[in-house]
Amino acid sequence: MRRALAAVIVSGLAAVACQGVEEAASRPDIIITSDLPVSAYNAGEILALEQAIGFAIGQQPTIEGYKLAYWSLDNSLGAQHSQVRGRANVRRMIANPRVLGMVGPHSSFIAAVEMPEANVAHLAMVSPTTTGSCLTVAERPCSPTAASLRPSGSNNYFRITPRDPLQGKAMASYAATKLGVRRVAAFNESGSEGTLYVNEFAKELALHGGALVYQQTYDETPDNFSAFMTQAKASGADAVYAVADWSQNTCQAAVQMNGIMPGAIFLATDGITLNDDCLADLGSSPPQVWATYGYVDPTTSADPVVKKQIADYRKAYPKESDIGPYVFAAYDSARILIDAITRAIKANGGKLPSRPQVVSALAQTKDFVGVTGTYSFDENGDAMSPMMSVYRVHGGRWEFVQVHKFGTP
Repeated sequence: MRRALAAVIVSGLAAVACQGVEEAASRPDIIITSDLPVSAYNAGEILALEQAIGFAIGQQPTIEGYKLAYWSLDNSLGAQHSQVRGRANVRRMIANPRVLGMVGPHSSFIAAVEMPEANVAHLAMVSPTTTGSCLTVAERPCSPTAASLRPSGSNNYFRITPRDPLQGKAMASYAATKLGVRRVAAFNESGSEGTLYVNEFAKELALHGGALVYQQTYDETPDNFSAFMTQAKASGADAVYAVADWSQNTCQAAVQMNGIMPGAIFLATDGITLNDDCLADLGSSPPQVWATYGYVDPTTSADPVVKKQIADYRKAYPKESDIGPYVFAAYDSARILIDAITRAIKANGGKLPSRPQVVSALAQTKDFVGVTGTYSFDENGDAMSPMMSVYRVHGGRWEFVQVHKFGTP
């Protein structure tokens, strides 16, 4: 399903495609929106997010007696995500007084232009997918800064995904406590953001009695990591931590490590996790490879309540492609927003709340039980106890290992 900038209204479980909310046959009282690149190249996973948001709203077509609908906007321009289109879409949302919240932004790149617009209008945003550190905290020179994304001086943006650099913390914790890793060499191909991963990794490793014994930053992607691996071996490293994407020869580096440092463990980020091309690069006799992923897949849960929710979703969307990364994060984000609007209506004596009242209710979210986890938010809008997954390469495929849950700060 590819389409130009279109609106989708979902009331109950029925969807009506149109050019604008005002043309819907049944006017809703409350609208929840999203802004996704649904017509971008290879957008199958994006369409699954749209379905998940619509499913959540279809499960609760009214809030305290008020009719609820879903308006999906497309921020694609050609085959790419577009900041220009994303900004225009947020302005359309703001112009419609019935829009009380948005599931999104979808990417940190688009968030940089959408957040200031939504912030001035006090439009609530709950993102299931953005992970850039600069959206919420000032831990390095950021452009734009978290403060500049909030020109009103207050926060309207919340997310359930962990900040990217926390992957380093999670990987170090797992490697030290489960794999017995103590001495690690790290290479970084992700610039200043990658340095944050390495710093988090080093701090967490030290807490478990380990040490980062050697590190290298690459400004350009090398074809050969032999010099790095030789130095890592000389430094006594028993593992290598890579902050890089598959396209940066990361999995080839793992193979080179295997030849120079036999028995060493290769640790990585979501730059390679679940990537089939990486598996091909690793070949038939790979080293031990472990990697983090900023999403929790609830289909691995043994909780009967979660299993029931997954079964209900599969009944509505039975295709394998209907359940992909961040689908249930989108589902949970919509439900968190519905919950906040419900509480805002009750606090407003049963009357429709203002946008600032919805934002206030979101900020007060406490222990919301979702399919992917339990959520509360800090003053920056970050989940207070975010979660991510650890995977390993086993038997020629990616295998889920465990969920890593961060403690409340």
